[in-house]
Amino acid sequence: MWQQESSATHQVLLQIMKLLPYDRFSIQTPQPLSTVIAALDAHIEAPKFRWGFSNNHAPYAGTLSKEGFKIRRIIHYRNSFLPNIRGRFDPSSEGTVVHITLSLHPVIIVFLVCWLSAWYGISIPIFLAGVFSGFVQPEISLFLVAPFVVHLIFWGVFWVEVSRSKRELTQIIQGSPLLGLTPKRFGWQSLWRIGLGLMVVIQLGWFVHYHQQINPPETLSRAEQIKHCNQPSALSAACRFSLVHTLTEHPTVTAIALSSDGTTLVSGGTDKAIKVWDLQTGILQQTLQSDSGVVTALAIAPDGHTVVSGSGDRMVRIWDITTDQPPLMLSGHTSQSVSLVSIPADGNTIISGGYNEIKLWERTTGDLKATLPEASQPIGIGPVTLEVGSPLLQPFDVSTDGTLALVKLNNKLIAWNLATHQQIALPHQWFTHINAAWLSSDGKTVVTTSYTQPKNHLKIWDLATGKLRANILLSNTRESHGYRDRITLSRDRVFVSTPTGLKIWQLQTGELEAIVEADAFRTLIVTPDGEQLVGLTRDSLSQKTQIQIWQHT
Repeated sequence: MWQQESSATHQVLLQIMKLLPYDRFSIQTPQPLSTVIAALDAHIEAPKFRWGFSNNHAPYAGTLSKEGFKIRRIIHYRNSFLPNIRGRFDPSSEGTVVHITLSLHPVIIVFLVCWLSAWYGISIPIFLAGVFSGFVQPEISLFLVAPFVVHLIFWGVFWVEVSRSKRELTQIIQGSPLLGLTPKRFGWQSLWRIGLGLMVVIQLGWFVHYHQQINPPETLSRAEQIKHCNQPSALSAACRFSLVHTLTEHPTVTAIALSSDGTTLVSGGTDKAIKVWDLQTGILQQTLQSDSGVVTALAIAPDGHTVVSGSGDRMVRIWDITTDQPPLMLSGHTSQSVSLVSIPADGNTIISGGYNEIKLWERTTGDLKATLPEASQPIGIGPVTLEVGSPLLQPFDVSTDGTLALVKLNNKLIAWNLATHQQIALPHQWFTHINAAWLSSDGKTVVTTSYTQPKNHLKIWDLATGKLRANILLSNTRESHGYRDRITLSRDRVFVSTPTGLKIWQLQTGELEAIVEADAFRTLIVTPDGEQLVGLTRDSLSQKTQIQIWQHT
């Protein structure tokens, strides 16, 4: 039993050794040592520098003595993975045993270790950063796999050379006719060059394939065609949307907001101006001009006359559209721009957000009430003080009552209670990048768009249970951020602007309700009751922005 286990262990070790550029074997012959040395000497010549191609040479070059030999096969093509061959003679009364070892040159091993260390020392951190951010490109994955494929080719080259050398040395030592010594110009170096070329071609193929999918034409499936409102059989109430106004007096719009009662629309743009519109008539009522900062976010208070804007100058401004007074300016944001502003239903607090921070302000005085996340305290270790960085935070949405903020925190989607700081995390899937998220008006449902190469998904979640209600494929394109501004929620529906029309899903069930024929909107908002919808489009000729107002009849 012990011998059987020992033999099995030996076989396992032999198989493991096959994975390494190393081999060892023995050749036994009844010939005396002098005859073996003479046979080898006839096929080994002194090492020398060679020019060009010639058949007038021995098959091996190296040194030979009574103790053993150290040789390499002479080839006519470059191959750094040609094995070094060492032999040791063990003469006996029954003949001679030659113990032979074949291994890779130490310099080549050191080179491979350094190359792999440098390669993966760079690529693995990049890959892991993509994993933890939920966004991994296939090119990065190929970058990780490429050295493995190349080394697989090298491994094959080495073992082919080992096999040939073992066969030839066995023939020489045992006195058999030496076969298969015709030099070839096409060698294994050519093979691994072909392999490297194939890797480059595959990489370029991936690059072209995915970059051609940035904006491919979208088509409707059979199920979607049935839901299209231009079909005679379309009976959905969601189809009763019609375009009532197109506003062209603000050609540089970057942000829009609607009042909760559906009477007022405000638009802000790169001209640093905020325009106030009557939503029912489409008439421009007022223009508020800022001195600096592209308008990046807007909100209207429940009172209908207080407008809050966030700008590219990192300022939050509070406007009263019933007076000519200049805005109350709130400073303190450290990110490049304010991407989110919200006024809860009580109207007493203003919530603003930018990259890595959310701030709560007193509306009437402009005093800063809180900043999330709270600044981390430095850690002192003896005479050394360590500054601990803040977690990565991206704000998405705030509930209508101002109690919950929906944020991406270190790539996890979190519903953050602004009063108690309690955090509810939604399930996270690796290799998935969260583009944007919205809270329903009752704060019970979360809608997200996410990108898993190369698909964009719309997902509807139950916030209390964390269960996924619906998983909807939006597109098979590489676009990973375009849906952020083209999706909006009413009390019971999800509206998504696509190149094939305005798609409307039921918020609770995720069922596609209708597809309204409409332009592709760059930004889309809707009143809570879902009766009025406003979208931004761009004129294809002038590249000027237009505001479209749609009414549900």
